[in-house]
Amino acid sequence: MNADCRPARPAAALLLGALAAWPFAVAAAPDTPAAFLAQARSRAAAFPVAASACGPAAAGAGGLVSEDPRPLRVEGEAGGVTGGLGRPLFLVTSAEDPDTGRSRPEPGTLRAAVEGARRGGGWIAFDTRLDGSTLRLSAPLRVPSDTTIDGGCGGVTISAAPRTTSLLIANAANIVIRGLRFTKDTYVDTVDRANDAIGLTGQFDRVAILHNAFTRCGDGCLDIVSKDPQNAPSRVTVAFNHFANHNKVILIGTLTCYVDRAAPGCDDPLANLSGPMTPFLRVTLQANVFEDTAQRQPKVVTNAFVHSVNNLIVLGATRYPNGRDSAVYAGAAASGGILAAEGDIVVNPTSHPRLGAGPVSALRGADGEARETDGSVAVRGNVGIGAVRVLEHRPEIARALRPDAVGLVDASADPVGLAACLLRVAGPRGTTLAWPAACRAGR
Repeated sequence: MNADCRPARPAAALLLGALAAWPFAVAAAPDTPAAFLAQARSRAAAFPVAASACGPAAAGAGGLVSEDPRPLRVEGEAGGVTGGLGRPLFLVTSAEDPDTGRSRPEPGTLRAAVEGARRGGGWIAFDTRLDGSTLRLSAPLRVPSDTTIDGGCGGVTISAAPRTTSLLIANAANIVIRGLRFTKDTYVDTVDRANDAIGLTGQFDRVAILHNAFTRCGDGCLDIVSKDPQNAPSRVTVAFNHFANHNKVILIGTLTCYVDRAAPGCDDPLANLSGPMTPFLRVTLQANVFEDTAQRQPKVVTNAFVHSVNNLIVLGATRYPNGRDSAVYAGAAASGGILAAEGDIVVNPTSHPRLGAGPVSALRGADGEARETDGSVAVRGNVGIGAVRVLEHRPEIARALRPDAVGLVDASADPVGLAACLLRVAGPRGTTLAWPAACRAGR
């Protein structure tokens, strides 16, 4: 989805370290972004390592998985998700994915396991002999309801051609994807056509994407986009993932107003939230690490609300073939999208001011194409390291939607310690660590 504006320019209306109802705190020490990151990485390297086993789940009576070998507490919108618990175990023993022209997938492959889960759900795990292997998909895998795909501690990488959406969640519910690494074959940004690592579309609900690693994974690492507004809620939690070396990371919402500004409600989306612009798509973005990533962290558009909590975002531009850099920003809300950011740490290693959170107009230069209107943005207790700026817009809307069910670590109390903890907990290796208790243990 290419719905972004041009690179940001400074704007007089942007707030820097503003003390408001939801203040944006700027850490006083360390003195520079480089020093901050060096200290955080040093502390992360010394973090206590859990000794818990990372093997696959075991099947109990009747071949069903009754116990999660690495129990996770899923907070936020997908709270209560069970995935494949109570469903059959499907063990992947082969890294092959033969051409899908075959009548049936080859036994032991990930594709065969997904097809098996299509008959009522399942827990999909990987034989430890596949640790360190790469499974290159020949076509997208459509994940069914009541399913967990459990990569353990990340011994397995899922790869595909740039145009292939690796995992597709469409018209399905109660799904957990965790412990995997995602990447794509080599591609060139803005030149090669690319799709996403994980795509959610249609009517989906109660989806948890946890402890995965995403690197150079196509158009987006995650696209949580429904083509049309829905009457039922679509609830997703994206937590403890590590995103690295990527341009457009996460897009959330519908593209109704971007595609057709004359669509009902698009004349003033924030005035139509009880009608066609209702934020039915709700996402919790918790304790993820974004490292050397450029934009959409996240980008929230029409019909969506995102609660961003305790994420570490280290900004880095993507260089395009023409020698120009991509836009660079952390979170933005457009065309009625709603973003509440709390306790996030945004690091800008450059001297050029970057947006930590704000409406889409904050990214648009004087000659920018105004195809999108602003969304609602509220910010509280975030920490900016370096030249980081924030702009709230209609914050009362985001505050009213913010839930109370997500635990929050005070980012300003010890930003280096929190960043170190996130660097250790996020990604597949962190599946054996408890949040936020692991942070206290590592200090």
